[in-house]
Amino acid sequence: MPDTLPPALAADLIQFHALTAFPPHNVNRDEDGRPKTCLLGGVLRGRISSQAKKRALRFAPHFPHTQRATRTRRAGLLSYRHLADAGVADLPAVWAALTVNYATGGTSTPPKKEDAEKLLGGGKKPKKGKAAADAEAPGTAEAEAAPLTRADIERALRTEQGLVISTREFTRIREAMAALAEAWHQSPATFDTVLADWVKGVCKDKLLTQADHDLDTALFGRMVATAPDFNVEAACAVGHAFTTHAFVTEGDYFSAGEELNERGDTGAAITSYAFFGGGVYYQHAVLDRGHLRETLSEGRSADEAERLTAEAVDAFLTGLLFAQPKGKRNSHASDVAASYVLVTRGGDPAMNLGLAFLDPVTRTEKEDVMQASIKRLTQFHTAARGSYDLSNAVCAFNAYPGARAGNAPAAGEVWTVEELRRFVHQGPDAGGPGA
Repeated sequence: MPDTLPPALAADLIQFHALTAFPPHNVNRDEDGRPKTCLLGGVLRGRISSQAKKRALRFAPHFPHTQRATRTRRAGLLSYRHLADAGVADLPAVWAALTVNYATGGTSTPPKKEDAEKLLGGGKKPKKGKAAADAEAPGTAEAEAAPLTRADIERALRTEQGLVISTREFTRIREAMAALAEAWHQSPATFDTVLADWVKGVCKDKLLTQADHDLDTALFGRMVATAPDFNVEAACAVGHAFTTHAFVTEGDYFSAGEELNERGDTGAAITSYAFFGGGVYYQHAVLDRGHLRETLSEGRSADEAERLTAEAVDAFLTGLLFAQPKGKRNSHASDVAASYVLVTRGGDPAMNLGLAFLDPVTRTEKEDVMQASIKRLTQFHTAARGSYDLSNAVCAFNAYPGARAGNAPAAGEVWTVEELRRFVHQGPDAGGPGA
């Protein structure tokens, strides 16, 4: 095995270890409405799921919406609606919609015209409830079938699972529907042949692509179980955030007054319980910049791929700092930013430093929980670098005044987001603390 990897294969991992203090909040709740939790070191911790964090990042205001794919069960439904609104008959419109579902990964079997006919049921649906019971009663005729409504058809056209479709892929679907609608108006007599040819081609080639990936797809990946050729391997990994200390879920009894009381009535309009918790959360994330650029290079020029890669890295960094899940946001105003972020960049293997908090931190007379967490994280990281002979460039973003020593950043530390951003984009070449 060669001593060094070729430049194209050299690892370029940007690793983030963020500490964020949340006031009373419930940004990510379980099925009972309580903040999510986990056990670590035998102690209950607050938890924010990686799915919730990634969704918050994708829909953050700074994330370019023109580079955000759509996760939906309704691609076929919208295609049917486009054709139906253009005057295309239900049978061909449904067949086209089923084809869109198949060609975007919603089903594993190419649809036939008979499948559309079966869905429509000859334009009828059996009555339910009392009508069905009456139809089965001795001496009664079969109940009249009620016509399918448009809502019934659209409901049947939703896929079982959400599909990830890029902005360009959706544009091509809309263009295809527009072309079919135009063909219908130009020659209804030959439309069946036009549609059949389109269905055949789309079922063969699909409506997805192996290029034209949006930034969020390149970052977080895409799985198409029925057509693995269109899978996209994620360029990042985002861990579940958890509190560095023991966590307690608290209940808040609340009531809302009845505002139309009459004759001196007493009592509230609403009484119930809400749940919340608070604390310092550790968040680990890893971004493979080389893999990200490789994904974004497909179907694009080198300059465009590099521009989009830088844009994706910046959106990811900004999201880690500022984008938080929005659960119960109006009840708690719990929007916060990371207070401390330890970032490394280079060829070292990815390493979650959450074990630094296997023994939960506690406040002391000299240190609050954030200060104790920062100290624990940095000490653990220093020990890991020595034990595993790690050599990544390191930058520590410190936005917590209580953890700053003196009037200037310590060695290897920055105090502004701009300096952190420069290190993340340029690494030690930025001439900053990681140089």
